[in-house]
Amino acid sequence: MNWWGKLLGSSVGLLAGPIGALIGGYFGHQFDEKNFPIEDEKKAKVLYYAYFFSAAAKIAKANGNISAEEIEQVESIIKRMELSPSLEKFAKDVFRKSKASKRSIDQDFKECAELVQYNQSIGTSFLGGLFEIANCENKKPSNAQIQCLLSGQEHFRMPKGTVRSWYTGGYANAQSLMGQKDLSSCYEILGVSPEASFPEIKNSYRTKISALHPDKLESKQLPAELVVFAKEQVVQLNLAFEKIKQIKIK
Repeated sequence: MNWWGKLLGSSVGLLAGPIGALIGGYFGHQFDEKNFPIEDEKKAKVLYYAYFFSAAAKIAKANGNISAEEIEQVESIIKRMELSPSLEKFAKDVFRKSKASKRSIDQDFKECAELVQYNQSIGTSFLGGLFEIANCENKKPSNAQIQCLLSGQEHFRMPKGTVRSWYTGGYANAQSLMGQKDLSSCYEILGVSPEASFPEIKNSYRTKISALHPDKLESKQLPAELVVFAKEQVVQLNLAFEKIKQIKIK
């Protein structure tokens, strides 16, 4: 059994209810029963998208209502994932249906974490996308949204303090260093102070990038669209480290 087939051994409670109907409809139109390896891979990816966009609706709604900025952020994430037209429609349908769902975000976290076998790269991408949704408005995120992310951190078995570090500047998205002229964001991304020694900075860099390294992603044969946020963080961590290195080892 391939890695994707193992993923599908998890219990998937999401298949019940209106989201399950969307998944069933997608499977019915998109899968060839005679091609089992490809079917396993596609099923696992579709289930991942269902969990992600179900959770996206819940975290957007956690502060009381879903804003235009949050909807725009979800659409931006879909574009960055480079989904096919049929998967893009599926993702939007799941998001729309999940707005009124009584299913808890903890159920999404628990079942998705089991589905991906607590893979840290996928977990980072999953929570990273939700973090961007929760922080896309020009105001302080609600406590409810922060608690959702902390719950996700626990379910995906990510290192304690991961989400907190993102809120203190340690989250590296695609725009983190774009146009940045000073080094402040670089130190924040690496989670170190400007006074830190170069060995300390290097150690922090290695710790942060170890679970997200491209070689590890490729060894798991993970599709790029499932780890888009993790790969973006790899790029930004490398940029931040290189900028600081140029200063520290002159």
